[in-house]
Amino acid sequence: MKKLALCSILLLFLFTLAGCNKKDIDITTEDITVNTIVAKADGKLQVALVDLFDKPYYNLNELEEFAQNEINEYNKSIGEDKVVMDDIELKDGKAVIILSFAGMEQYANFNQVSAAYFNGGIKDNPLSLPETLVNADGEETANTQEVLQNQKYKIIVLNELYDIIVDGTVKFYSENASLGAKNMVHGAAEGMTVVVYKP
Repeated sequence: MKKLALCSILLLFLFTLAGCNKKDIDITTEDITVNTIVAKADGKLQVALVDLFDKPYYNLNELEEFAQNEINEYNKSIGEDKVVMDDIELKDGKAVIILSFAGMEQYANFNQVSAAYFNGGIKDNPLSLPETLVNADGEETANTQEVLQNQKYKIIVLNELYDIIVDGTVKFYSENASLGAKNMVHGAAEGMTVVVYKP
């Protein structure tokens, strides 16, 4: 009887531990309808690109081959596999490609764009960020430089139109963007989008 009780307690403890493990955010082609970027707490990114693919002469296999060649060339140039194609699918007349990047540096270099993803607490920030950010808990604004001093925060800066999903809770965002959910911001169509979140 004691053995049975002990086994039950151990099983309950193991199930409790398993339930406490934080589930990784991963997107699939089924989830996506617009360009989306997922910023994970470990610095990795998952990016979904959505584009019209409705001409009869478009070929999904050719697109996949082209994208994979671009990825292979990039990985070869840096000597490591830092970019991976997770999936590609034709959906409702649109091509959806999902890529994984080892970090924002790889994303920016691969796409030849300006972007940043860094931890709070940086004293000298070289980026020209907006002076104020919107507090996600209300409509009031906060001083950007003061917000960035919080070491518990992570900051994402993009210059492209994306839905930005974070591995945590959005705390502040730039005034040209809009809050979609506690972990998602609709990026700005023009200008820089800044998202500050707590993992």
